[in-house]
Amino acid sequence: MSKAAIVPAKGGLPSRRLISDVIYASGAYQALLKSRVPKRLIHTPVDVFPGNGERADKIYQSHFEFAGFSLEQDDQEPWQAEGMPLVWHKELHEFGWLRDFSANGTEAARHHSRALILSWIDHFAVYRPYVWDEDVLARRLVAWFCYGQFLLENEEGEFNYKFLRAARRQYIHLSRIAKNKPQGEDRVASWQALLYGALCFPDMVKNSGKYLSSLETELNRVVLADGCHISRNPERHLTLLGDLIGIRNTLMAANEMVPVAINNAIDRLAPAIRFFQHGDGCLALFNGGLKLPEGYCDNLLALSDATGRAPQRFPQGGFERLKAGRALLILESGEGGRSTNDQTHAGLLSFEFSYGRERLIVNCGAVRDPDSAWGKALAATAAHSTLGFDNINAVFPPRNSSSEEHSKVVRNEDDGNTWLDLESKSYLDTVGVLHRRRLYLDASGLALRGEDQIIPERMPPSGRSHFSLRFHLHPDLSISRSASGKKILIRTPSGTGWKFLTAAPRLSLEESVYCSEPGERRHNQQIVITGQLIDQEPILIKWALTRLSD
Repeated sequence: MSKAAIVPAKGGLPSRRLISDVIYASGAYQALLKSRVPKRLIHTPVDVFPGNGERADKIYQSHFEFAGFSLEQDDQEPWQAEGMPLVWHKELHEFGWLRDFSANGTEAARHHSRALILSWIDHFAVYRPYVWDEDVLARRLVAWFCYGQFLLENEEGEFNYKFLRAARRQYIHLSRIAKNKPQGEDRVASWQALLYGALCFPDMVKNSGKYLSSLETELNRVVLADGCHISRNPERHLTLLGDLIGIRNTLMAANEMVPVAINNAIDRLAPAIRFFQHGDGCLALFNGGLKLPEGYCDNLLALSDATGRAPQRFPQGGFERLKAGRALLILESGEGGRSTNDQTHAGLLSFEFSYGRERLIVNCGAVRDPDSAWGKALAATAAHSTLGFDNINAVFPPRNSSSEEHSKVVRNEDDGNTWLDLESKSYLDTVGVLHRRRLYLDASGLALRGEDQIIPERMPPSGRSHFSLRFHLHPDLSISRSASGKKILIRTPSGTGWKFLTAAPRLSLEESVYCSEPGERRHNQQIVITGQLIDQEPILIKWALTRLSD
């Protein structure tokens, strides 16, 4: 396989990266990875994420779909694919698709899995950039350890030896580089892989304690005090919960003690997943996360054995949740700030709103490749249901900044009615304005009212005075506009009617896009209220979304 298939086509590589690639690929370093090859794996770690046997059938038919990109590769191995994005190659090399072959359960699936692994070993038994990167390597080792029994069962000789030798070499490399990963990046998968190797390799059991200790330290960093994942990405939050359930169940199966920190993290993460679930059981779309298939969240929550209810707010994570009747609103407040290296979407004060199982107001979602043109467009403020200025992205305050710089959130409740008063300085530096958003959800859940106020602190720079207040609508909705032009009528698939009303003079319906699953790109519409700042005069926009009587 050519390097062009796995190395990004654009942009140079950091000098540190180039040096490390040369060192790791050298014969001298590869010699350090040699060790005694174990005859077997003494434990089988637990993978709680469900496999899809139909997906394995597609791979068997040379249809490779990863990270939302599809490829038909009839005459060549998947490693030889060219022209596919780096995220596609990474997902391929992480071997998460082994769970799909295991779910298929046939001898043909086992045989094909082995053939692909032997092919991979032929190409990548020694270090290759990106394929041996820590995040990809860690996920690959976790998959190999979890499905080692599936692969090694009824098999002796060449496959066993090559598989175990390759796993051992990668494991030794990971143990050398894990502690050197840049601060701020998520190391949970690395410590999980090293822990699993310590439990699976007979001569490595003595190391399990130190890897558990490293994992506990990492959990203290990536799980905030309120239970929210540091990325503020609901999907990454769910992935961490699944990883920890797998680690807990693996330790129990190996008759090892489960650290209190892991059980505590599961107990905090599970209610936070419930926080991000809409009425359809799937996740809200914030900060690069996708909604995942129906039932996926509930399955992991059942396995967690955690019974805590969804909290009303995440003060450190920066989210608010309003629930009344069958209505649910989830909003990103930005309270608590962000780490400077967080790759979050610029959706400050954006929200999603659903009624029962039907989503009405949404964010546009994400794609698996955040560096692509689509990834950058979907991360922009304009792809969120919030206020924006002339294609300028909202700026989250740094997490270590003073509290005066953070978003202000005041929550009031009375007789089931809930008010949120929020103030953001996300445009203070770039445009010179404050954004205040007030939301009111009545106790019945049948009326959501809002006020968005723009308060100029100074005259905005030239070309930055035009604003757009956006409400992206789910693509399953039927949308029409009243004859007066002041009202937007919404009909859900179940037949429920809603109306969006505002006195703002410039109200329009525009095209939008919805990306809630890998590879999905659905056309939808958005309600847009536009205007312009003049002479530092504050602007107040009132709007309401109310359900129509049957």
